[in-house]
Amino acid sequence: MKSQSILTIPTETVEGYAVRLDDDKGIRELMRLKERDFDSGKFFTLVPSSKFEIENYALIPPAAKPLIEKFIPGELTLILPKNPNFHHFYYDHFETIGIRIPDYAPFLETLSKTGPLILTSANKKGGTPKSLTGHLPSTIIDFTGKKPKILRQGNLEINLNDYI
Repeated sequence: MKSQSILTIPTETVEGYAVRLDDDKGIRELMRLKERDFDSGKFFTLVPSSKFEIENYALIPPAAKPLIEKFIPGELTLILPKNPNFHHFYYDHFETIGIRIPDYAPFLETLSKTGPLILTSANKKGGTPKSLTGHLPSTIIDFTGKKPKILRQGNLEINLNDYI
């Protein structure tokens, strides 16, 4: 059963579960709901209040900056090195962090009221995310290795050679 701390919210890709970044109890409930622990190797995406706050949570490699300018907010999730100055009971267990800001008016309106959120797809472990728009989940690009790498291709098609 879902907690009152966990908000079910649509995005421009798939429906998500969101919890305020400052709601430790809600985050623990989300971890139970999604059957994730700190050793699972998967972390929840962080949604800053705006793209100008990304550096509060992550280190931005030069190659990621043009993608942030062009595609955030949007259907893009970036895996970035975690900012060592950002401390949080959940994210302190990880060296990397996923960042995304959906470009969907109802989501952005909620975000303006809640502040930063933790976001994940609204499905059970191993289940298919529910899409209200018919879109695929967001495209994921990992910037934590020597070269950026597309981990998941969504509706947003990006040729990395155009940006690096």
